[in-house]
Amino acid sequence: MIPSNHNLPLKIVHNFPYRPDAPVETKKQAVTDYLTAMADRGFGGIVTNVSFHNYTQSPEEWDVLAFAADECERMGLRLWLYDEKGYPSGGAGGLTLAENPDFEATAVVMVKEPLGPNETKTIELPRGHQHFLFAAAYLCDFEGNLIPTNEGGYGRLDKADCRYSTEAVTLKNPTPVPALAIAFVQKRLYEGTHSVHNVSEARRYIDVTNRDAVAAFLRNTYDQYAKHIPEHMTAGAGNPNVPLGQVEAVFTDEPSFMGCYINKGLFPPTTHDPYDTEIPLYPVLSYGRDVENAYASRYGRDLFPDFIHIFMGDTEVSNGIREDYYTLMSDLYEESFFTQISDWCARHKVSFSGHLLLEDDIRFHTVFEGNFFSLLRHMHYPGIDMLQSIPSMLCHGTYAFTPKLVSSVAHHYNRPHVMSEVSAHAQGGNVTHDQMYASLCAQYALGVDIFTYYYGETFMDPETYTRYNHALGRIDAIMAGKHKADVLLYYPIETFRRHHKPSDAQYGTYTFWEENCKGDLEAIMDMLLAYQIDFDFVDGETLSRMKRDYKGRLRTANGDVYGETYSALILPPMDETPDMKQIFDNLGDTVKVIRYRDVVEADEEELWEPLKWHFDKDDPDFCSIRAKGVTHGLLRLAKDTKNGLACLLVNTNEEAVEASFTVYGMKEPVLYDPFEDALVPCEFVKTDKGHDVTVRLGALQSLIIRES
Repeated sequence: MIPSNHNLPLKIVHNFPYRPDAPVETKKQAVTDYLTAMADRGFGGIVTNVSFHNYTQSPEEWDVLAFAADECERMGLRLWLYDEKGYPSGGAGGLTLAENPDFEATAVVMVKEPLGPNETKTIELPRGHQHFLFAAAYLCDFEGNLIPTNEGGYGRLDKADCRYSTEAVTLKNPTPVPALAIAFVQKRLYEGTHSVHNVSEARRYIDVTNRDAVAAFLRNTYDQYAKHIPEHMTAGAGNPNVPLGQVEAVFTDEPSFMGCYINKGLFPPTTHDPYDTEIPLYPVLSYGRDVENAYASRYGRDLFPDFIHIFMGDTEVSNGIREDYYTLMSDLYEESFFTQISDWCARHKVSFSGHLLLEDDIRFHTVFEGNFFSLLRHMHYPGIDMLQSIPSMLCHGTYAFTPKLVSSVAHHYNRPHVMSEVSAHAQGGNVTHDQMYASLCAQYALGVDIFTYYYGETFMDPETYTRYNHALGRIDAIMAGKHKADVLLYYPIETFRRHHKPSDAQYGTYTFWEENCKGDLEAIMDMLLAYQIDFDFVDGETLSRMKRDYKGRLRTANGDVYGETYSALILPPMDETPDMKQIFDNLGDTVKVIRYRDVVEADEEELWEPLKWHFDKDDPDFCSIRAKGVTHGLLRLAKDTKNGLACLLVNTNEEAVEASFTVYGMKEPVLYDPFEDALVPCEFVKTDKGHDVTVRLGALQSLIIRES
């Protein structure tokens, strides 16, 4: 079976191999030669952009890109567009902020000084900062912890009138006990952040909550593509079957709030905007142009006095204020960036795709992005970034989290594809061919079905590349269909919103509640993966909108008339607000709600015990395939395809494994090896309700159980 280019992976190429000063015909020949070479390596197409040389400003380079699009159509190759000069997306190579410097990302920082009994202190505006927003003196204990009032607030001993002032502020402690002088200061958010510390270019970044800034980014990039290759933008947003040579999707790369300091010591090869290494880096909170007014409008409170709760508060009042703030930031980001780009793509008949920054750790979601369900539902093909190619890592919650989360958004919102930008960056490119292949198969089992490669052109010779890419393409061709899972796992973003405090530490600092929630969530995932129980994540809003099927099970709200159905909801140890508890309590008897109160000391078998009765049912209407026992390192994916049920099994171990299953809903199951493109001898024993089978998979091997 030779797979279609529709099923094959894409190669990312930012600059075709020609010199910027080469004659235009030489450039075009280089494009043709490159596309031919990639086709000879089993790629189905490319992800590309107008040349980074004189980015978006060279008529000749637009001519070359138009030629590349024409060549993709002539050669029957897939075509994606990359929306930035390097990353993170939003700056248009610096053009967005050149249009208006006030489009730049901003932050609020906290400057804190101890204030002894009856002491007065003056706080100067820090170097490189814009102005003060709020300053006050607060009562504290001898360890510097704020002392709350009975109502959960923090009483002020003194206050400075400094809103938008650049003058130094003076605060006094009139009591005989310790206090803190605290000033909240606004600054442009650049030094110390991902904008400086990346491997692309040091370049100031936009305020992603500012609609005007994102609109400028669209004018400077997206509109230019629509102007120069309009005949290749006719596919339709969200179309699962795009004609070859038409733009399938636009790839946005690692936008974020720039929410904390990261990658200290890492500097990119080029600097677009100089940075000041003398600017002090205080605890930082993402901010934006419209945040103050939006906060007052939504919550009826002045934001600036609430900063003390966000940065330092330890009361239930503080938790609620933090949740309010981070929810607002996520909503503004959603409306400004994701909705606006998605709408543009829909108007111009292409799909919106890409991935966000540091998506693999739920602790970072509040800091850099917000609620992934709210944001990624606007992508027609939501995506991830996978920087490592060690297959066994993907059988653990730490690395399985990202593909499972993003594919869950796709399933709930009826998105046809999930993209993964893949590389062995974490291993410095030093992985074997089989490790690369198995890591991609593992991602497929976790919900990904489009791969965009940063693996190098010479990672394999052409014939070998083709063999591995075609094997992956066969998996995609056979497994194309509707995901089948019976279990929902709650995405506890509220816990992180309620507890996260801004920090000046690299990658931030995290509270006991955040660390425990992340660890518990990953432990539950580890257990589900080990027991071969497939699942989807769900957040509160999505859960509240789900419908019921004829048996009372939950059904995806945005799917077709059948959708995906679930009969169990697992809640990790987390904060439950009254609104959340009401949603859970309203699920009734037809959906089993399984609450974990604490999993820190539990082992795998203990975690399994409250689920055992639910998942050991011998019921063909309940599941499509049931594992008999635990097989560590084995992933499985079941789908309803046009040819019936199909089940992908992926061994991520470096040694062979054997596993037994009961398969339901197949008349004549067979075992197929997509790498060899051949059936594998295997005995399926027919039972009253299905077939029993024991499958042996070699090291890093993937096999498919499907209809004959």
